[in-house]
Amino acid sequence: MSVTPSTDSKNKLTYPTKNGKVLEFDISEGACSKFGFFHGSRVTTPKGSATVIGVKDDNLWFHIDRDSGASFWDNGKDYEALLYQLGVQLDDNDFSTITDKSGQYRVKRVTYMNKPISIVLQNENGPCPLISIGNVLLLQQKISIDQDIKTITLKKLGDKIIGYARLIYHDNPDILPIIDDYDKNVLPSLETGLIVNIKFDNICGFDKTEPCQIFDYLKIKLVHGWIYPEEAEGHVFVSDLTYNDLAAKMTSFGQSFPDITSSTEEQIRDFFACNQLTIKGLELIKENLEEDELCVFFRNNHFATMTKHAGDLHILVSDVGYESESAVVWDKIIGIGGENLFLSGEFKTRRENQVEIARLDLLAIGYNDEQVGQAIDHVNQSKLTDSSEPFSIAIEYLNSKGYTPG
Repeated sequence: MSVTPSTDSKNKLTYPTKNGKVLEFDISEGACSKFGFFHGSRVTTPKGSATVIGVKDDNLWFHIDRDSGASFWDNGKDYEALLYQLGVQLDDNDFSTITDKSGQYRVKRVTYMNKPISIVLQNENGPCPLISIGNVLLLQQKISIDQDIKTITLKKLGDKIIGYARLIYHDNPDILPIIDDYDKNVLPSLETGLIVNIKFDNICGFDKTEPCQIFDYLKIKLVHGWIYPEEAEGHVFVSDLTYNDLAAKMTSFGQSFPDITSSTEEQIRDFFACNQLTIKGLELIKENLEEDELCVFFRNNHFATMTKHAGDLHILVSDVGYESESAVVWDKIIGIGGENLFLSGEFKTRRENQVEIARLDLLAIGYNDEQVGQAIDHVNQSKLTDSSEPFSIAIEYLNSKGYTPG
């Protein structure tokens, strides 16, 4: 029997199953939200690529590409079970599902400053200005997303941001109307991006357009690292310009800079093509951010949540591709060439996290503080490989010393 899927109502879908039956599925956002995947999304599953169909009998059904119809997993009763037990994930080759008609964005639980926090994830083409602002406020705990929420719409995130703004300006009759205007006219535009015009003389240098001023009202620094070094020959020609100014001059370089030397011209051209980040820019950001201060960092037409911790700069990893990587929260900036190091929410490497877990496990099974301290010192002094298990190395050391749990 051949069946053509049909939609009987807005939130219902008649669709064939793998065993030949024809069932009616609930494809509404509300029904699917518990599972974190939505009707029409392309996903990878233990049985291969699949399309999410909808909900029936409290199960989320998928149509595996090679099957004749939809099926489900008995143990896939919610998002965490699907993601962590079964390994169901959005198809990396089909990011359109992340910003589907329901406008849902993934929410990830991380640990930051010893507290569980929800952050919002995005794809590489996502509307990062709004998400980066939201993540700053989430990490500052000025807004929050309930721990049971797996996805959020940009409208709801924007409502939380505006709600916070109204709270801090509740007694300021001059600012409140501006916040109301931002709610109606500015925030919707941030859902699709934000055009900025960088000034090359200041890490906080941006043309103060109306959308850009949202950062000021929320008391969040917007910074960039595209700074021309003062000691360089071309500084006098470039430092007072904006990006738009310099871009216009680059189209007719000789006329724009008639008396410039060839070496200075080369420097300016290199600066214009430097991926919007210089060593001087990084140095100035470090100097001007307080320890553990959160801000929004602009580079290459993207906005990211940034902080300074232990004197180093870190970018919040909000790419949906790292959703299931609990130990990947921060990306430490090593240099301007793309060098980086992924760290946990507590700014530890994967190995440091494993050693800390081993320490806690040793204490939990009854070894005393002194014994555990010796074992961890031994682990840290050992030449660890990617396959080394800190706990096993520690146990081997404790056994060699004749120590037993108390």
